[in-house]
Amino acid sequence: MFLFSGKINFLSILLFLSVCFNVSKVVGSDFTFENSIHLALKNSLELKAQNYRLAAAKHSLGEANSSKDWTNSFSTVFNSTNKDANSDGSFETNDTTTSTISISKNIFDGGEAFEKHSIAEDTLKLQKASLIKVKQKIILEAIKAYLDVYTNQSVVRLRKRSLKRFEENVEATKLKLEAGTVTPTVLAEAQSKYAKAKYELILAEGNLNNHTSKLKSITKISNIPINLKLPKLNFRIPKTVNKAVKISLESNPIILVAKLEKKIAKKNVDLKKSNNRPSLKMEFFGKDSQSSVNTSTSDYQSYGANLTFSTPLFYNDSTKDNIRRLDKLFIATSFDLSEKNRQVELSTISSYQNYKSTLAKTSASRSEKISSLLALNGIKKEAQFGIRTVLDVLDAEVEYLNASTNVIKSEADEIYSQFHIKSILGNLSIRDINRQIKINDDLKENNLNFTILDSKAFN
Repeated sequence: MFLFSGKINFLSILLFLSVCFNVSKVVGSDFTFENSIHLALKNSLELKAQNYRLAAAKHSLGEANSSKDWTNSFSTVFNSTNKDANSDGSFETNDTTTSTISISKNIFDGGEAFEKHSIAEDTLKLQKASLIKVKQKIILEAIKAYLDVYTNQSVVRLRKRSLKRFEENVEATKLKLEAGTVTPTVLAEAQSKYAKAKYELILAEGNLNNHTSKLKSITKISNIPINLKLPKLNFRIPKTVNKAVKISLESNPIILVAKLEKKIAKKNVDLKKSNNRPSLKMEFFGKDSQSSVNTSTSDYQSYGANLTFSTPLFYNDSTKDNIRRLDKLFIATSFDLSEKNRQVELSTISSYQNYKSTLAKTSASRSEKISSLLALNGIKKEAQFGIRTVLDVLDAEVEYLNASTNVIKSEADEIYSQFHIKSILGNLSIRDINRQIKINDDLKENNLNFTILDSKAFN
C-alpha cells in the first residue's frame, strides 16, 4: 500500500513539473517577440547615446541665462615700487596690496538671454524628436530581424521534410533497381532531385544562421527559441493613403527635426543681432588697499556700486558678414524642410502601396497553397493507378512546400509593412507591441569637480 502511494506521489510530481515546464514554455514563446523588441531597446548603444544628448539639452536651458546670471570674482594685486621722494638719491620701497571683491549682473543684455533660452527650448524639442526617430529605427530593425528568423525557421522545417521524402525515394529506387523493376536512369533522376533538395536545405540553414546571429546581436538573447510565432498587431493603420500622408507630414520625426532646425537657424540670426544692442550692467564691489609705508595716505577701504550702460555705435563688416552667413543657413534649412516633406510624402505613399501589395500577395499565396494541395492530392490518386510516378508526387509535394513558404513570407511581409507605415506616421513605439512594457533610461552621472582652486590651476 505504501509503495503504491509512493508511486502516485512520484507520478504527481512528474505531472506537476511537466505542466509547469510546458506552461512556462508557452508563456515564453508567446512573449518572445515582445521581449526581443524590449531587449533591443534596452541594449541599444545608439539609444543610450541619444538619451545622454537629450539630458545634455535639458542642461542647456539653465546655461542659456548665462548673460543675465550673477558673476563674481576676487582679485588681489601686489605692487612693489621704489620712489626717490626727496630727490636726494635715496629710494624708499612701497609695497601695496589691493584686494577687490565684486559681483555683477546684466539688468538687460540686448535680448541675448531670451534668444538663447528660446534656442535651448527648441534644441530640447529637437533632441526629443531625434530620440523618437532612434527608437523607431531600433524597433523596426528588431522586428525585421525577428520576422526574418521566423520565416527562415519555417523554411528550414519545410526543406527538411522535403529532403527526407527525396532521401526515402532514393533508397526505395535503389531497392527497385536491384530488383530489376526500374532502370538506372530512374535512380539517377531520383538522386538528382535529392541533391537539389539537399542544396536548398543547406541554403536555408545558412540564411537562418545569418538572421539568427543578427537577432542575437540586436537583442543580446543567447538562445533563440526554435519555434518563433508570427506576432499579432494591436493597432490599425489609416484607411486611406491621403490620411496617412496628412498624419506623417505632421508627426514624422524627420519632419519635426527639420522644422526645429529651421526655427533654430532663424533664432541664431536674432541671437547674433542681440550682440549689437544696448546693455545695462550693475556691479557691487568692495576694495581694500594696504601699503607697507607707515605714513602712507594711499591706504583705504571702499565699497560701492557701478551702473554701466554700453551700446555699439554701428555694425562692423565682420558682424554683418556673420549675420549674412547665418541668414543663408536659415534659407538652406527652409529648402531642407521642403525636401523632407517631399521625401516623407513619397515614402508614405510607397509604404502604403507596398502594404496593399503584401495583402494581395498574401491572398494569392494562400490561393496558390490551396491549389497546390488539391493538385498534390490528385497526383497521389493518379499515382495509385500507375498514371503518375513517385517523382511526380514528390515534385507536387515540393510545389506545395514552396507555396507554403510563400504564404509564410508574405504574412511576415504584411506584418512588417504595417509596422513600417506606423513608423513613417511617427507614432511607432514599444506600446504598439506591449502596453505594459516600460523602458527605464538609467543615466550615469560623473562626479564633476566644481572646485575653483585645484591642482590643474597651477599647471
